[in-house]
Amino acid sequence: MPTNALAKHPRRIASRTMVVREYEPLNGLHEDEKRDLMRFALAQPTGEGGRQPPVFVIRNGRLHAQNYVGIIETRRGTVIEILPKIDLSPGGEKDTRCVFLTMLRDWRGLGQAQLDGASIRAVRRFDMFEAFVHLFLKSVVLLTRRGLARAYRSREANLPRLRGRILFPRHVRANLVDRSRFYVGYDEFTADRPANRLIHLALQRLATVVRHPANRQRVHQLRIVFSDVPTPRNLDDDWARHRVDRSMRHYDTVMPWVGLFLFGHGLATFSGPHASRALLFPMEEVFEDFVTAAVRRHQQRFVVRAQRPMRHLATDGADKPAFWLKPDIVLMERGQVRLILDAKWKHLDPRAPNHGVTQADAYQLFAYGRTYGLRRVVLVYPRTAGFREPVRFRCAGDHDLVMDCFPFDVSDAVGSVHAMTPTVPGWRR
Repeated sequence: MPTNALAKHPRRIASRTMVVREYEPLNGLHEDEKRDLMRFALAQPTGEGGRQPPVFVIRNGRLHAQNYVGIIETRRGTVIEILPKIDLSPGGEKDTRCVFLTMLRDWRGLGQAQLDGASIRAVRRFDMFEAFVHLFLKSVVLLTRRGLARAYRSREANLPRLRGRILFPRHVRANLVDRSRFYVGYDEFTADRPANRLIHLALQRLATVVRHPANRQRVHQLRIVFSDVPTPRNLDDDWARHRVDRSMRHYDTVMPWVGLFLFGHGLATFSGPHASRALLFPMEEVFEDFVTAAVRRHQQRFVVRAQRPMRHLATDGADKPAFWLKPDIVLMERGQVRLILDAKWKHLDPRAPNHGVTQADAYQLFAYGRTYGLRRVVLVYPRTAGFREPVRFRCAGDHDLVMDCFPFDVSDAVGSVHAMTPTVPGWRR
């Protein structure tokens, strides 16, 4: 059982909440909190080759958030909620949280976990961590109502009563003197299965960190339901062995949450030497997956592919492919690539040089257009107060290749997809 960092830290004070945006400085932290958060950031994985930025960085002696949204609690009890840098809704912070949770429904890290609209509206009063705990617990409650999955397991035991069949060689060795017992083998219909053990462990760990009274009560109730199920002896082995077969389809929506809480999908941690709890999500992935799902969901003409088909930009001296291109979103028709979209979670400011489009992004999109033989490529940015209309760039020396920069309103995905119609001919039937 993990140690409870909340209870053991001797300097912990009353809980306070700090709300910041991506890339904003974290002001008002104690020196030991700042030191702990830097150590926490260094302990987190940073993606392949270290290309993914850390959770926090130091600039001019001040700690700044990076491109992660979520919540982290220091060992002193300060709760830091990091919200998206872009207002996702005009309704304020609560609506921004709801829109963000809506975006997460399509994030690759959650798999088949369900975040329906009613559930998201119901957790507006929770902070982000407690909201995710609430949604997980709700899915476990629905699972228990349909019954815990069980299976027959062969067991052996030296019992005071006859059960199953006597294993005579072992019975003779074990009970030569005490003839009141039977060494038997029997089949037991039990809930002791890898998936149930993993759920029980997730509940056990959550019990040490949840704060909201409704969540605490529900965790306690569910732990009673799973009291006959042991926790895993080998966590990684149980995760590798658990399978959701036809008899336990109601586990489909629960196991992604278990993976999130137990294995750090989304950089989740519960306790440790540097932070009490954390649940942080990479916004670039979240936005890319949200746009991909919206395009797939709200138009019917094109087949939507994510990061494929891949093509190479050049060949080396041995005529081997080099510099593989992997576009975010590819629209195909009759087996042919018709359009490439690339989602960028960045501010676009028409008053800035090149409207705020970076040179690297422009090179990347024009390389897509040339390599895939397209006449149009699209950069998709989140819609902001200063960026409401598409911006077009035409490739110098090649007037047939253009790059459109399109504002995507994440609070109105349907409208955003439909608004692309004049920018992308043939988008809808």
